[in-house]
This record gives sequence, C-alpha cells and structure tokens, in this order.
Amino acid sequence: MVNDLPNITKVAVSLANHSKMLVLDSLMDKRGHTLLEIARFANIKPQTASYHLKSFIENKWVRKEKVGRFHYFFLISQQVALLIEQFSPIAPCNKTKTKIKAAKAEKAINFRSCYDHMAGKIGVLITDLLLNNSFINETNDGYKVTSKGVPFFEHALHIDLQQTYVKKRKFTVKCLDWSERRYHLGGALGNAVFNAFIKQALIARDPLTKRALFLTKSGKSFLEEELNYPNALEVEGKVIPK
Repeated sequence: MVNDLPNITKVAVSLANHSKMLVLDSLMDKRGHTLLEIARFANIKPQTASYHLKSFIENKWVRKEKVGRFHYFFLISQQVALLIEQFSPIAPCNKTKTKIKAAKAEKAINFRSCYDHMAGKIGVLITDLLLNNSFINETNDGYKVTSKGVPFFEHALHIDLQQTYVKKRKFTVKCLDWSERRYHLGGALGNAVFNAFIKQALIARDPLTKRALFLTKSGKSFLEEELNYPNALEVEGKVIPK
C-alpha cells in the first residue's frame, strides 16, 4: 500500500499563529520547561499553552516527561528547530515596546542557543574563527573538519570526533543565522562544540532570558589563545567570571 503525500498543510496549521510560535520558541533551548513557564514566556493562559502543546505532541515535535510532581515539555524535533531558524530571516520583526524586552532581544541577537548549537553574533564569530584557523572548511551543504582541525577538536575541546561522526544526524550543517543573515555551524559537530563550551565553562546561560548565552572570562581567553582572535576582550555582551 502506497502512503499518501506528506500533509504539509498540517505543518502550516501548527505554525499558523504567533502564540504557537512563541510556545515553540520557549523550547528552542532544548531544555525541559513546565506548562506555567511556557505560558509565562508566551504571555498566554496555561490552558492555551496546553492546547498548543497537545497538538505538538501529536505531531511528535514535543514530548512530555513527568519528574516528581511536575511535567516538563521538550522540543525533540531537530527539523522543526531548523525550520524556525530558516523562516526567521525572512519574517518581519515587531518593534519591542519596553526597555526590558528590548534588552532581552539584544542579548539573543548577540549570543544565543539555536536549539542545540551556538548562534547570534558571537556564534557566527566562532564559526568564522574555526574557518579562519583552517580547523574546518566550507562545503556546499556543510563543513568538513581538516587535518589541522582534528587535534583542535579532540584536544582543545575534548570532542570524540569518531563518536560524533556516527550519530544519527548530519555531521555538520550550515545553519542560516536569522539575526546575522550568515551561516553558523550546526549539526552533530555544532552540538558537540556547544556542549564542550558549556562543559569547560567557556560560555554560560543567561538565567533571565531563555536562549541567551554569555562568554565567560575563560571563554574570551579561549578565543584569544586557541582561536587567535586578538579582540576577544572587546566582544560585546556581559562577561561572567570563571
């Protein structure tokens, strides 16, 4: 029996209004969030957030996990995360009405997580530095680790490249950054670099803004010493000492 063609309209309906997109955006840091946290972020009623989440679970975009008395929701579809990032560069931006919202937006534009890898001004900068140091080369649809890059990833970042290669996803992806309009490193390697930066305390998450990231003092030193970036101390954004 032949399956019907993919029902693309179902995807369109699932992304059809602003509150649905905000619910998905609240999960774009790949961490688990409660219903109340999601509703607060999207500025909607918990009942509305629950309705949207139910449809995302039916689409197999989101999963719900119970831990003690709480239920946590996780975005589990990499394709949906990539779709949101690909749509964002061509979507019109609303002007922020308050200083607090403007500050949060500026933080996200400067440095943020793009589902499971680094994005924003600093995320693109890190990708550029990997290219400039010939640790990776650009290909038509991604990036390739060079012979010079192998010891960098394995020793400076402690990434097991062989284990990263065999993951059930693309090894590298050229992810179009919605705020910079340029590519940053995604895919399995992008995720491995992001995890390495977190583990080595080179970056930290903003506790008040869902996806915003900060370079630590160690992170700026890493850019200078390992990625040969002479102006690391001038990189914009708050610095958390480590």
